[in-house]
Amino acid sequence: MNCWAACLGGCSDKASREHLVSESLFPEGEILVQGFPWCKDEPKRIGIAGLTAKILCTRHNNDLSPVDEAGANAFNTLREVGRLGEFRLKYKPRQWRIAKFRIDGPLLERWLLKTLINICCDQQYPIGRESNVAGRPTDELVRVAFGLDPFRGRAGLSVVVRIGMNLRFENSVMAVTLLKDDHVEAAAFLFYGFTMLLFLHPEGAPPRLDGIRVAGEDLGNCLQQFHCKKFQGKMGHYLSHVVRIDWP
Repeated sequence: MNCWAACLGGCSDKASREHLVSESLFPEGEILVQGFPWCKDEPKRIGIAGLTAKILCTRHNNDLSPVDEAGANAFNTLREVGRLGEFRLKYKPRQWRIAKFRIDGPLLERWLLKTLINICCDQQYPIGRESNVAGRPTDELVRVAFGLDPFRGRAGLSVVVRIGMNLRFENSVMAVTLLKDDHVEAAAFLFYGFTMLLFLHPEGAPPRLDGIRVAGEDLGNCLQQFHCKKFQGKMGHYLSHVVRIDWP
């Protein structure tokens, strides 16, 4: 059984044809992917229906259903934030009624990890610095993905921002895998216009992300907010909306 969660034991005897990125997120059924040898310099648009692989058994795939649901909820929340911003930009700035949104941080973090493992599974690079098997995650990362252990230290999710950042509210996810010493070390996700970094190692990401570009944005010019708890949107000089990310 070619299940990347086999280290947990209890695999079912049937393989699931897993969508590498949750199908429910994309009504248009496409994703932008970048970072592999065949799409290193520019993103490639791939149909979700064809982006499947037998990389999880049915039991472990079903165990991750709450994570898929959380990813869809976070994506839909950010979609609504983007739509609100686009709508209010059409009008003269005013004292807006402040819209409030919430996202479950740990479940979004686990969805990003699951997605990173899915798209790197059975590729040429080990997933995580301690992995010595090409295309496979460490046991520790598997346990984190299934909610059995938390990320250690400053591993996990950061929001990447800068003042004046150009937000592209496209109904897609772009995943840019980041390599070091021929291992998958992190990934940058463009998630409906919002840039997020998932770093896999406890020391956390370097202070600057020089040379890393996502959708034309140089992340070396941006700030990282590890386990960001809140971000706000303004239309003109007036507060429009607040998104809270809940962490333990």
